[in-house]
Amino acid sequence: MHPERWQSCTEIFNEVVEQSANERAAFLERSCDGDEALRRKVELLLKYHDTSGDFIKSPAFEAAPELLAGDPEALIGQHLGCYRIDAVAGVGGMGVVYLAWDERLGRKLALKLLPQSMVANEAKLGRLKREARTASALNHPNIVTIHEIGEVDSTHYVATEFIEGTTLRERMTKGPILPNHAVEIAAQVASALCVAHRAGIVHRDIKPENIMLRPDGYVK
Repeated sequence: MHPERWQSCTEIFNEVVEQSANERAAFLERSCDGDEALRRKVELLLKYHDTSGDFIKSPAFEAAPELLAGDPEALIGQHLGCYRIDAVAGVGGMGVVYLAWDERLGRKLALKLLPQSMVANEAKLGRLKREARTASALNHPNIVTIHEIGEVDSTHYVATEFIEGTTLRERMTKGPILPNHAVEIAAQVASALCVAHRAGIVHRDIKPENIMLRPDGYVK
């Protein structure tokens, strides 16, 4: 949900919440003007208001998590601690990755929000934190730098450097890769893995989707 969309949603909510219960449906019908997606989101806000009280000033990820289900753009324009979320960078099994701006240090980065299914499992979350701490100590040009793993209002995240470029999978769909280029990619990946292995880290998910190709030739 873009900031303008979220603003429309909250403006309608602020008006409809003042209506009596038997007037809300008709008011929503007029205000949303046939926009069913907008109406559903306002109805979600109303549901949270009726069960949790006045929450509308809270961040969207804290106040109404159901708004994020199936709508990764719902957080665009919001803040998570010192990070301003600017765009969706990708969606995967480990959660949604956003392009964000670190307002504390003035830099862009990748912000991965972890799904509830992971953070609710203390064993999985603990293992992820241990792996992130170990990986953050690695210093290698082919390894993505981990800046921070943290939590804000029960939302767990991992902040890493943002990699400009495309995944190896995306590059493969465009056609054959020249042999010397393929060897260079493999060599850089192998170099990164050697450093990780010496630190006791085994990457168990090496695949084209997890390999980024930067425009300057670096592989991450």
